[in-house]
Amino acid sequence: MLHGEYVALRAVEREDLPVLHELLDDDLELMTRASDMPARPASLAELEHRFDERLEESDPRTMRFVIEVDDELIGECELHFIDHFQRTCHLGITLGRAYWSKGFGQDAVRALVDFAFRDLAMRKVGLEVLADDERAVGAYTKAGFVEEGRLRAHAWFDGAVHDTLVMGILREEWRSGHHH
Repeated sequence: MLHGEYVALRAVEREDLPVLHELLDDDLELMTRASDMPARPASLAELEHRFDERLEESDPRTMRFVIEVDDELIGECELHFIDHFQRTCHLGITLGRAYWSKGFGQDAVRALVDFAFRDLAMRKVGLEVLADDERAVGAYTKAGFVEEGRLRAHAWFDGAVHDTLVMGILREEWRSGHHH
């Protein structure tokens, strides 16, 4: 289990799926922000099927976690595109809407970044975020991420095309701790 100041991150268990489904999959906007794929409602059975498939495939390039605060499940996060040769990975996070703007997402991001650098020996953690999602961009910036570029007219969200920011944090920046 990984710990932040407020949050605990642990592996996703089958028993978490009903809560995650209720928290995240019933919110189309959340689903759209969290993925490059078109948002569509998924049944709990679908989630369970995907969970079982992931168990069988066991992709070493992805690590998924649930985010808890005081034993209450509030969201999920992951490291994906983990490349042990290049020593890079990407980060993704989704919080239930009720838990936005409370510092939990930022805390979870920091805990995940600490894990990536300290335990996985990564040299860079990256992510992509909608350029006009000020709340998310601000949280990533506070966690130490730096804008590396802009993909123009890259994402379809809420019936319109949006720019996407490419952001990253390097091991040296993390080590200097300017984001703590």
